[in-house]
Amino acid sequence: MVRIEKVDPANPDPRIIKLGADLLLKNEVIVCPTDTGYAFGANAVNETAIERVFCLKGRSFDNPIHITVSSMKEARKYAVVNRTAEFLMRRFLPGGLTLVLPRKDTVPGRLVGGRNTVGIRIPDNKSILGLAKLSGVPITSTSANISGQPTPYNIPEILKQLGKDAEKLALVIDQGPLPQEGLSTIIDLTTPTLKLIRAGVIPLSVIEKALSSRSSN
Repeated sequence: MVRIEKVDPANPDPRIIKLGADLLLKNEVIVCPTDTGYAFGANAVNETAIERVFCLKGRSFDNPIHITVSSMKEARKYAVVNRTAEFLMRRFLPGGLTLVLPRKDTVPGRLVGGRNTVGIRIPDNKSILGLAKLSGVPITSTSANISGQPTPYNIPEILKQLGKDAEKLALVIDQGPLPQEGLSTIIDLTTPTLKLIRAGVIPLSVIEKALSSRSSN
């Protein structure tokens, strides 16, 4: 039976965060809360862990998975953070924004479908940020659902979708039902002009306004 541990979103139990971090370093797959839903969390720089996430989710290896890091300093280990990316990170993160940036060789090609880019997230959620900080590794940031199925916002929904495959999870961190506010906004900063990949909780107009105000100062 899958191990489920409940956490207080405002003050996650450090023992549970340590347990999750230890499991990540053993290349296990866990479920953890983010600010936009529950995610399959695994060590994003380990090939075994990456493959486990893709297989559990039923996701094509051509479809890249983004990563969660705990800070801009950590982001620089895995992606080229230019001045625009740095500005947007300071302005909107932690929060519901994913930045697609040139990836460094520290990111396995398997994770990103062989692309030269990687999506970086710093969610506004204490549990997953604690996991990333304590483990010292980036965490896969893909919703905890079967590909093609609805994004889950509570644990019973996840377990129902997974069925018997739920036994492959080493830990489920349960923060209770999460607000169904939508997914993170994804923007690509590797093109000559900012490109919207997916509309989400932060409107593109708000991002463009922030960039415009920076340029006019």
